[in-house]
Amino acid sequence: MFEGTTPPARAHRRWCPRLTQSAQRRFPALPLACAAGLAWATVGAAQEVRDRPRVTVRGTVVDAVTGEPLAGVVVVVDGADVRLESDDDGRFTITRIPIGAYKLGLSHPGYQTFVDDFTVLGSGEFATALQPIEFLEDGLMTGITGVVRDGVDGRSVAGASVWTAAAPQATQTDGRGRFTFTRLYPGRHLVRFSHLGYATRADSIDVEYGRMSNIRVLLSADPVRLDPIEVSVERRDIVLEQAGFYRREAIGFGQFLDRDDLERQPPGNMSDLFIGLAGVTLVPGPTGQLHVMLSAGHDRRCFPVVVLDDIVVGGGSVLPAELDILVMRSAIAGVEVYTRTAGIPIQYGRTGSSCGLIMIWTRR
Repeated sequence: MFEGTTPPARAHRRWCPRLTQSAQRRFPALPLACAAGLAWATVGAAQEVRDRPRVTVRGTVVDAVTGEPLAGVVVVVDGADVRLESDDDGRFTITRIPIGAYKLGLSHPGYQTFVDDFTVLGSGEFATALQPIEFLEDGLMTGITGVVRDGVDGRSVAGASVWTAAAPQATQTDGRGRFTFTRLYPGRHLVRFSHLGYATRADSIDVEYGRMSNIRVLLSADPVRLDPIEVSVERRDIVLEQAGFYRREAIGFGQFLDRDDLERQPPGNMSDLFIGLAGVTLVPGPTGQLHVMLSAGHDRRCFPVVVLDDIVVGGGSVLPAELDILVMRSAIAGVEVYTRTAGIPIQYGRTGSSCGLIMIWTRR
């Protein structure tokens, strides 16, 4: 049972932010208490929940660096249907919560999100701190993206509700079962998945700054049969996301170079990025600059249309685009190359693109 700010003796710690020395001097009587690390409890019968004693738990959240109380921290207790915010003193009160095991989530703009197991054994108090974070203006996305599928036949589940406390509102999966949360804060996020006919599923997903956690979620009518969520981490650029780059890459037409691909390339000119790509040939121009030619499905090669940030800037048939003087490589977020007209996105299938298309997106 939480006594004062001391967690249960049988609980084990998993992650606990530490106050700096200056913060400890400001709040000498405010030790940190981490949420109890017990197993994620399964939902029991409604009658069992009603029969549990109900207690009151109070908490305090402070800045881990300054020790200042944090107002407006969103507090979510999953499994108890609790969502509230801390007051001006960083305090919050959870009333009439049944004794049991839950998931506790704490989130606040500018701080790492905290999610962990939370066991309530009786009335009491606890305190914790959130770690502030600094953001760099590098144009990378921080969040969660993924696909929800049926756990039996593997088909995509469209219209599934996906919720996390750090997002302003829940989202729904599209016709391919996909969803995306962008602009999340780094840290651990509790994400809940639900759909009529399936058991609701809640899992903790770690998010790194400047990375997208790509997950694969299975839903089933029988939650006991579910496999763990598969998670991979990737970098995604905000510009490329908004331009539809990743959506076109998933469809499979064309060749795509993102930030990771560009940074693996040795230093050089813009035209050097196209060396080794299928259907691409580099030919020298009269001034010694290299020009990109595409096969575009023809017996002869010709110069493709070049689009820079959604604006046609040159190329087409017999006219090359001066790529090496058009844009600096360090400013590039991504490149798309379409050597065949059949794969060119419909909005760019204009007259003159019969020789293929190169799309270049710059960083913000």
